[in-house]
Amino acid sequence: MKPARPAVRALAGRLVPAASVALLSSCAKQGISPEAQDVHRLYVTIMIIAAPVFVAVEGILLWCVFRYRKRDDEPASQAVGGARSLGVFFVIPAIIISVLFPFGEATLMRIEQRAVPQVQIKVEGFQWEWTFLYLNEGIFVSGKTLVRPAEMVLPVDEPVQIQLTSRDVVHSFFIPDLLFKRDAIPGRTSTFTFTPTELGTYQSQCAEFCGLWHSKMTFDVRVVSPLDYQAWIKEQRKAAKSVTCEPQGTTLSMIAHNISWNHYCLAVPANTPFTVNVTNQDVGIQHNFSIYDSFFEKKNYFKSPRITGPASETLNVSGLPPGHYYFQCDVHGPAMSGAFIVK
Repeated sequence: MKPARPAVRALAGRLVPAASVALLSSCAKQGISPEAQDVHRLYVTIMIIAAPVFVAVEGILLWCVFRYRKRDDEPASQAVGGARSLGVFFVIPAIIISVLFPFGEATLMRIEQRAVPQVQIKVEGFQWEWTFLYLNEGIFVSGKTLVRPAEMVLPVDEPVQIQLTSRDVVHSFFIPDLLFKRDAIPGRTSTFTFTPTELGTYQSQCAEFCGLWHSKMTFDVRVVSPLDYQAWIKEQRKAAKSVTCEPQGTTLSMIAHNISWNHYCLAVPANTPFTVNVTNQDVGIQHNFSIYDSFFEKKNYFKSPRITGPASETLNVSGLPPGHYYFQCDVHGPAMSGAFIVK
């Protein structure tokens, strides 16, 4: 058995460094953007710097355990630390932080650099879904709570600017493959830019506990070629323009259930007052009914107070001139919206 020991030690000497390198290089995803790759390199750098510190601290702890382990029933002597030991206690962490700080700050500066965005998307989070408003293309995409997650489609190799906000409570916009997370805060807009460089579909989610169905607040990021992106935009515009319906009188009945309306197209006669009967069946959740010129909400024609379910309310609305309008619940935005036709 003795002749085999040098061979075992030699094999271990080759495998341990190789395993260490593999572990350090794969401790985080590479990422699907240059910004994510910068973060990945920072992870690896910090891991390499931290590894000797970890080994040293664990070694000292084990040495103290064996060196000063209790051998009898006598009470251990109590020693009071002096100024020198306290100085060492503060100097060592200060040195570690001063070494790590430049790496993190340099990476943060590269990530915060603003490229000229080709795509601008306003992202709104609410309980418990996401809405993506494509500001340049004039379309929006929203998921259906507890039924269908939202999907954000992006062109590959094009800078994307995200304008992030929340309609109710704090949420968190988290795309694991971007190695990036940013909180969505009510009343505040946070802006950041990234450039996806790999085709594919990437699962994403809210990473801030936001209520009962937080676990269902997911979305997909689909990165496609520029040609496929343009085709998708045309398809979305065509689908939006094709929504139409005919007036069926001057009394409308709207039911809110599971954060969704029972109608996605409403129509009334032109220049004629009409009534909207709103029933909110969502217990403990607020809804309201509003009419705008479009989902950009540049002009408001009607807005009702919010009602907390279960409750009902009858709304009287003045007549509107002929045109194509937009209705929604202001609490949940485009996720609870539709076309409002006046003929």
